[in-house]
Amino acid sequence: MNFENVDFPDSVGFRCKNCGACCRVQPPDVNVAEQKQIEAKGFTDFLGRSDEAGIMWVRRKKDGSCFFLAKNNKCAIYSVRPAICRLEPFTIMDYNYERNRIKLELNFPASCGCEGVSDGSVLPVEVIGRAAQAIIKKILALTAKDMGLSETDTRVASEVRARILRRRITLADLSV
Repeated sequence: MNFENVDFPDSVGFRCKNCGACCRVQPPDVNVAEQKQIEAKGFTDFLGRSDEAGIMWVRRKKDGSCFFLAKNNKCAIYSVRPAICRLEPFTIMDYNYERNRIKLELNFPASCGCEGVSDGSVLPVEVIGRAAQAIIKKILALTAKDMGLSETDTRVASEVRARILRRRITLADLSV
């Protein structure tokens, strides 16, 4: 299954069932545009400290879940949730910058824990596809900044792909 330049795994369906599994794993990172959208909804003081790479993360609650996860497992900012949240339960496994293709797979398929993953559910490909595109754009911007180059420089795109592939190897090692 495809959406524009995004390839989804075959025979996978997904419809969010508000189980909250993804919101308990790790709160999302946000960029400035996402931060402003959340603040426009009236939320403040939701960011933790930025990490060593300058990435801003949403704070965790005492139980470790995302700051925006309500008791009913619903997201308080669902309509403006960050791209990484829109991508769940998928992860980017490859970015072929030469062909401008993004390959998605399920996050840890064997232990995903997401109740919305199935064979027959409707897959919101446009929402997830656009989220994958936004995340690649965010990674390109961060990498370009790290390298002191333009986001359109092929060396930046090549490094983004290398980083994604290195992460894929690490994830595969963890799931064994």
